[in-house]
Amino acid sequence: MRTHRLLVAHQSLEEVLHESGCCLCRFLKDFQAIHLQEDSANEIRHLCNFHTWGLAAVQDAPTAADIFIRLLVNQAVPSPKEKPACDVCRKLEAEEDLRIRELVTLLGKPQVQHWLRTEAVLCVPHATKLRQKVSLILAPRIDTIIANYRDQLNEELLQLRNDPGPGRSGWGALGRVAEFLAAQRGLRA
Repeated sequence: MRTHRLLVAHQSLEEVLHESGCCLCRFLKDFQAIHLQEDSANEIRHLCNFHTWGLAAVQDAPTAADIFIRLLVNQAVPSPKEKPACDVCRKLEAEEDLRIRELVTLLGKPQVQHWLRTEAVLCVPHATKLRQKVSLILAPRIDTIIANYRDQLNEELLQLRNDPGPGRSGWGALGRVAEFLAAQRGLRA
């Protein structure tokens, strides 16, 4: 397999607010790729299906081989009742919680409030988690973001359904809807 290198390690959620799609998904997807590339050599003991394939896709071959050798040698066959948690999934969940808390604190900044009113996009899973952490005053704004994006996606899907010709643009709407409903691919099991 050929490796796919990620060039930028984001330090803050603020750096990805103006990129397309859910800012939390974008940040976490990059975090996940960087973790699989850089931090994984000594930390990984268990991997889920997705992260096993992800490691093979983003890591250089010698490092991936070392990790897979260690997993082959040390991996015990679990009983049907026990399923060891994926180390990358656990790290991703902790980072997700940290970034949701970061976004809550960023919501006090004027430029983030402007982003929230004008261009914010959130997927349903992240909006749900964020909504649980914000004040009762901001919760309806999260609902509005979801409703507006849902309407936009519905329009795109109606156009795609009604004019599905091969030269028709808009096929990306299917991926945007999938992200909206379930978060970016690989962030949720």
